[in-house]
Amino acid sequence: MDVGKFKASRKILQGWVVIPPLLIVLVGLGSYPIQRKAYWSLKRTKALHEILPMFVQIRRESTEVIQLFQGSEDEISMEDQLISFLQEAAQECGFTVDSVNVERQRLKPGEKLPVLRVAVKGVGSFNTIERYLNEVAQAEYLLSEEAIRLSRARDQAMDHYSAEIIFERLLVSGWQ
Repeated sequence: MDVGKFKASRKILQGWVVIPPLLIVLVGLGSYPIQRKAYWSLKRTKALHEILPMFVQIRRESTEVIQLFQGSEDEISMEDQLISFLQEAAQECGFTVDSVNVERQRLKPGEKLPVLRVAVKGVGSFNTIERYLNEVAQAEYLLSEEAIRLSRARDQAMDHYSAEIIFERLLVSGWQ
């Protein structure tokens, strides 16, 4: 470059003096948010890198514990859920449940679906027993009454009956 051009034109000299620092400042200010975002991302990644092995170990251990109990979990959970449902329905209707027995019926030749057979024994008035049966029938479609036996309760008032209700619950999922 010719130094004479700078001496001849003041505007060119000012341009060469002002524009480079101005560009440096503009690029620096424009890249600062990008730099901060990258810094925060790096900080989060480092924190995750420190914590992640602990979470992986906890997940592995919990999966092992779940697998230990998984074999009996399906069989137990269906029975437990059914007992809990029947007791909650009885409590809502005012029917006093004395005992609930659940047994899994084995498939006999010619039968297509296995069933859970549930025997519920309890005490209540005729109206509470009827409400209980209606509540169970409306809430659980795969549960049906197979037999109902009513007798006068010896220890209760005249309008109370001892009831023995036998339900059957179809098992449509997880059977083979």
